[in-house]
Amino acid sequence: MKRRLLKSCALFLAGASLLSLTGCISKPATETTTASSARVEPPDDIWAPYPETVTLTTFLAENSGTEFQGDDDYGNNPWYRAYKERFNIDLQNKWVSNDYSTKLNLAIADRDIADVFQVDDARLATLVKADMLMDLDEVFDKYASDTLKEYREKYADTWDNGVFDGKMYGMAQMSYGNIDQFQYIWIRQDWMQECGFDAPETMDDVIEIATTFAQKYGGYALAEDQTLENVFRLALSWGAHPGIWVEQEDGTLGYGTVQPEMKEALAQYAQWYKDGIINPNFTTLNFDKMMQGMINGECGVIPFAQWFSYNPLPDILKNQGTDAVFLPYEIPTQDGSPIMGSVTFNNTGYVVISKDCQNPEAAMKLINFYVYTVTDAVGKETNEYLSELHSNNYPNCVTSTRIINPENDYNQFLQVKDAFDRWQAGEDVDTDALGTNLSKFESCVRWTEEKDPDSIGDFLQQGNDRSTYGIAKTYLDNHQYVQDAKWGPDTPTLQSAGSTLNDILIEGFTKIIIGEQPIDYFDTLVQEWMTAGGAQATQEINETYGNQ
Repeated sequence: MKRRLLKSCALFLAGASLLSLTGCISKPATETTTASSARVEPPDDIWAPYPETVTLTTFLAENSGTEFQGDDDYGNNPWYRAYKERFNIDLQNKWVSNDYSTKLNLAIADRDIADVFQVDDARLATLVKADMLMDLDEVFDKYASDTLKEYREKYADTWDNGVFDGKMYGMAQMSYGNIDQFQYIWIRQDWMQECGFDAPETMDDVIEIATTFAQKYGGYALAEDQTLENVFRLALSWGAHPGIWVEQEDGTLGYGTVQPEMKEALAQYAQWYKDGIINPNFTTLNFDKMMQGMINGECGVIPFAQWFSYNPLPDILKNQGTDAVFLPYEIPTQDGSPIMGSVTFNNTGYVVISKDCQNPEAAMKLINFYVYTVTDAVGKETNEYLSELHSNNYPNCVTSTRIINPENDYNQFLQVKDAFDRWQAGEDVDTDALGTNLSKFESCVRWTEEKDPDSIGDFLQQGNDRSTYGIAKTYLDNHQYVQDAKWGPDTPTLQSAGSTLNDILIEGFTKIIIGEQPIDYFDTLVQEWMTAGGAQATQEINETYGNQ
C-alpha cells in the first residue's frame, strides 16, 4: 500500500484552536520553554542511575479510572517513586488537568512546555513547525533499549508518522493491539437459557432472541443511543465497514460509512425500528442513559465492544443478580458466513521532548523502564513489585512516558487463559511467571469461586470459553478483518471538517431509521456529505494512502 505522508502543518491542524497556534506562537523564539535543571552527565549504562538527581517536567491528564492507594496521587505514586529510586530522576508535573487539550494549547501558545509530554498528530505538527521540539534520532539511537528499538522497527508504519523531513520528533505510543478492536453481540445468559436458545448463527437468530426477550421480560429488544454506534457495529453483518476507509471495486479508496452496504444495513434497521425492535426512545438517549437501561434490566441484547464486561456489566450483576451475565458472541452475517471485522489506525499519541530539555536521555530511561516492566521484567522482578506498578490503573499516571507493546494484550490473553485452564483442570499454576498479568488471572479465579461482580470484566475478556479476546484471536489469526486504508493521521479536510461530515450522516441516518425519510434518502445524504467536504477528503485520502 502506498503511503505518502504529507508532513506539512496544514495536514494535521485540528480545528480553530490549533489553527490559531500555527505560525503565530505568541512569544518569540528567544522566550522559550521553562527548562529543567542544569544538565547532569548521564552514565554510559542506560539502566544506571544518575550521579546527581535530574529533574524532568511533564504534563499529565487526569484520569478518573486511577484508584490511588493511601497517600498516593499524580505526583507521588509507585511509578514516580521507581523513577527516583532506580534512576535518580525526579519527574515533576508542571500541571495535571481534566482538560488536557485546552491546557496544552495554552502552554504551546505561551511557549511554556514541559520537558517530556504526550501529544496528538495535530499538536505534534504544530510544535515541529514552531521549532519547539527536539530531533530525537540521536538520543533514541544512543539510549533506547533494544526492546524499544524493536518496537520502532516492527511497527515502522506507525512510528513513521512521528517523522518530519527525515527527522523523528515524536515517538509513537501505539496501542494495546488489534485484539481490542473487534465488536460483539452481548446476550444475557439467564434469559437465553430460560428461553432455550442456542448461540446465534445468523442475524435473524439474533433478532429472534432479542424479540423473545422483550416479549417475555418487557423492555425493548435491541439497545441503541443517539450516536448510532450500535447500528455501525451491526453493519458488519451486511459487509459494511463504517468509520474506516476501504478499497472500492475500481481500486480507489472510499469511506465505509457511505458505501452501498451501509444503505442495506440502514434499510433493515429502519424496518426493525418500525417493528418495535429498536429502543423507541434511542434518539433522546446518551451513552449513560442507554447503559442505565441495561442496568435496570430493560434489554438483554446489545452490540458492543469488548469492554462491556467492565462497564456496565458489573453494575448489571449488582442490580439484577449474578445470574444476569451477558456473554459475547460473534456478530453473525446474514447467511451465517464468517464475519469480517474492522481494524483502524490506533495510535494513542506521541511522546515528545522539548528542544530545551537538559537531559533528554532521562526521558528515554523512563520510557525504557515502562517497556521493561511489560515485556522483559518477569522473572527479574517480583510479582508484588510489578503488580504495584500496574494495578489500580496506575499506568495512567505515566501516559507521557509510556510506549505500549501492540502485542501486549494478545500475549496477555495467551498467558492468562493458559493459567486459568490449568487452574480449572486442578493443575499447579506458576503464578510467578504471570508477572503483570497475575491480577487478571486472580480475577478469573475470583469470579469462578465467589461470583464477585467486579471480577467479571477480566473473566469475560480473558478466561471464559467465550471470552472476547478468545473470539478476537480467531479473527486475527485468520486475518478475518478489513484494515483501515488510512493508516495514519487525518488529512486536512478531515481535520477541519470531519465532525461536520459525521454530523451530516448521523442526522440523516437517524431520519431514515425513525421513518422521517425513505431509505433512498441515503443517496441524497451521500451527495450532501460529498459537497460538504467528503469529496475533497476522499481525494486527499487517495493521494496520501491510495495505490494510484
